[in-house]
Amino acid sequence: MKSEPVWRLAEGPSAEEEGALVREAAVHPLAARVLWSRGYRIPEQARSFLNPSLDDLADGRLMAGMDAAVARVRRALDTGETIGLFGDFDVDGISAVALLDRFLRRAGCEPVGRLPDRLTEGYDLSAEAVDDLARAGAALLITVDCGVTAVESVRRAVERGIDCVVTDHHEPKGALPPATAVLDPRRADCPYPDKNLAGVGIAYKLAEALAASGFGGRDEILEDLDLVAVGTIADVSALVGENRVLVREGLARLAATAKPGLRALLEVAGLADRPLDYAAVAFGIGPRINAAGRLGDAAPALELLTTESRARARELAFHLDRMNRERRALDERILEEAAARIEGEKPGGVVLASSEWHPGVIGIVASRIKEMTGAPAVLIALEGERGRGSARSVAGFPLHEALEECSDLLLRYGGHALAAGLTIEADKIEPFRERFRELFEKKRAQADPPGSLLIDARVEMTDCDEELLRELERLEPFGPGNRRPILMACGLAAENGFREVGKNHVGFRAGRGGVRLDAIAFQVGHEKAEEWSDFGRFDLAFSLEENRWGGESRLRMNVKGIRRAAGVR
Repeated sequence: MKSEPVWRLAEGPSAEEEGALVREAAVHPLAARVLWSRGYRIPEQARSFLNPSLDDLADGRLMAGMDAAVARVRRALDTGETIGLFGDFDVDGISAVALLDRFLRRAGCEPVGRLPDRLTEGYDLSAEAVDDLARAGAALLITVDCGVTAVESVRRAVERGIDCVVTDHHEPKGALPPATAVLDPRRADCPYPDKNLAGVGIAYKLAEALAASGFGGRDEILEDLDLVAVGTIADVSALVGENRVLVREGLARLAATAKPGLRALLEVAGLADRPLDYAAVAFGIGPRINAAGRLGDAAPALELLTTESRARARELAFHLDRMNRERRALDERILEEAAARIEGEKPGGVVLASSEWHPGVIGIVASRIKEMTGAPAVLIALEGERGRGSARSVAGFPLHEALEECSDLLLRYGGHALAAGLTIEADKIEPFRERFRELFEKKRAQADPPGSLLIDARVEMTDCDEELLRELERLEPFGPGNRRPILMACGLAAENGFREVGKNHVGFRAGRGGVRLDAIAFQVGHEKAEEWSDFGRFDLAFSLEENRWGGESRLRMNVKGIRRAAGVR
């Protein structure tokens, strides 16, 4: 029997605790409840969260290895050595290479940038990349968003006379590479307080520490926070702690960026001269930068982020936009095939493989399958006797831990709680699938069924006004680790019923007590209009938002769940 989704109301403050937050943090009572439920229970904590400042960031010199890294980079700058930069082919890696490239050029250096080819080299520092940088005369190699597990490749670089500074944010496995310095907050011996920085965040910390040592000015580095925001958002890093500060500051700078490449991207994405939020980067900017690396060579994306030519920037932006359209067509074909293969299967972790799938886009499709099923998904592109896989997960099932449990079946793996990659032999896929599903089943037995919701606060329709929306917007940027608040109103009715909207949406006007608001349920299927019509009175879980259309702006309820009128468990 199918389990019904559970709606749970988050634990709220007492009247006294709520009053203290309202008075001392100067927030709306409903915003105070959201803050309290998310752990910001002391007025000072709430004020800091609502007013993030760069002054709140920890000193990058607290990071293990930072002093050695700064000393080695300074020596290279002082003596005119050639510095090589190597980063991952995704947005995080590309933006991190661009950030350090811009910093080093301001310091008088001409670095040699190198990104791997996804199709021929795969992820991380390779022997081929080391040899290329050696031929280019690099005396120092700085890796970004990779390298912490590339022990043999770093050793090869050292043997060829290249010193290495590794900057990464992935989980180390065993011994660290034999580099001059390894900057990674996830090192067991690293005292840096925030472990959630993206790769571009670590690169920013290195640039900041170099500036503090006498190279460059802080104001110039702050102008590159637009790159930090883009990379952090695209890497799906949690928007808490320092990431929240960096992204909030970076989004403001991105909207007014003077970088020709980012400005051209905003224009082709239809985002120029608009306020920018998490979604604008995640769905507008990130995919276009990613498109080149997904389909093979990421070099055009790096050139876009580093060029000073407006004409070249526009040319590259249009090129990436075309590649992104090509990538979307591949996504849709693979998604259709993958969805057909799991139709009728017992729900659970998804592991699928095919020799017909492009390795550069399977991560996107894995995300879509995860959203469709509410379960982690691994898609594997087979090439002969081996396959390269991309995995995406749900909250409560950390992928890096699950893959560690399957390490004897994998040739290579790495990643985070919500996203990871792997390499596997074809004959190991089925046993991997069985173990992966078993691991998820154990976790799922302790979790709520798909579609369950954590409600931040219960409201009345009379609460839903512009003032509340503005107060909730103070909690932005929303994203992983800081989701948009979900509110609940009970005993509502649909004025004039439910109607089909667009290809797959349902719209209606929800009301009670003389107050009515437009509501929209996205991607639920038109059949829901008839099903919900039988409810009579209903409870609605929603996010309050502003709908701008035809030059007008109106409040709207973005539906997250709907059920017959009932109490909350």
